[in-house]
Amino acid sequence: MKIKLPPWLRIKLPKQKFIEEVMPFILVIICVASAKLIDSEAIVLSVFLVALAIYAWRKYDSRMLVGTALFLLGACAVLLAGGKEFYANEVAIWAYYFLVIGVLGLFIEYLREKKHENED
Repeated sequence: MKIKLPPWLRIKLPKQKFIEEVMPFILVIICVASAKLIDSEAIVLSVFLVALAIYAWRKYDSRMLVGTALFLLGACAVLLAGGKEFYANEVAIWAYYFLVIGVLGLFIEYLREKKHENED
């Protein structure tokens, strides 16, 4: 027996395409939040590596990670100019993590592209 819900109780789930477009941004936010809220560098690094694995698996554009690193480096300059050296050092570490996983993601994309060229 099917139960029919009234229209005001029905939940509309987001479209799959919308989720695919927003997920790279959500992963970046999760990485930054984990870096800010978790004290263990090993756990934070593992969160960043999981984000890299998701980027590689879902074939998201890894240039976004490098772009985030560049944005954070710009934020470091602003923080240093404002005399917030402690926060600038923290943000610089985050930028380094994003740069590392971004370059690794680009390398994975390069290897994937080479593999497809060899098959053709």
